[in-house]
Amino acid sequence: MPKETFFNLKEAKRDKIEKALINEFSRVSFEQASISNIVAEAEIPRGSFYQYFEDKEDAIKYVIEKFIRIEHKKMNQFLIDSNKDIFEAIFKFYNYMIESTENGSFRLIKNIFQELRKNNISIFEAQNEIGSKEEVNKFINTDNLNIEQEEDLKYFMKILTTITRTVASEVINKKITREEGEKALRRQLEIVKNGMRK
Repeated sequence: MPKETFFNLKEAKRDKIEKALINEFSRVSFEQASISNIVAEAEIPRGSFYQYFEDKEDAIKYVIEKFIRIEHKKMNQFLIDSNKDIFEAIFKFYNYMIESTENGSFRLIKNIFQELRKNNISIFEAQNEIGSKEEVNKFINTDNLNIEQEEDLKYFMKILTTITRTVASEVINKKITREEGEKALRRQLEIVKNGMRK
């Protein structure tokens, strides 16, 4: 996470640095991203970068965690809009991810997906905001889900987000069309919903 000095900056300056990070991480892969480009766009001395972040990896982690917080809020909104139906909300979340890449965030989201996949992170797990079953019930209707323990919900959400992210990645990387992705996601969600045992 960024150092306290970053959070103590005036909002305008913090936003400018954040924009420079996002622009650089949207331009090339995380590995190829250049601190020189970031500090040039943010109009800060290179030494200041290290007053705000430990290193480039720290800045990458900050951008990913911000992305996850935004995605988490979006997912909560989709759950509310879907009357707490997790399967319908996941489908809306998939469409949101695809539309985000079509609106110019392609490279950044691709980079983030690769990093999340590499570290096997679910947006819910990373935020650690699942909480108790009572808290979850604010957003998810668990009446029709076979949830025996609170930990089961964490595993269930990880399965759903992994499926969704995998299908979205295939569409983003042009391995399948958006329509094929929708069909594949709906089928996989149906299998999860109904189970495989006869």
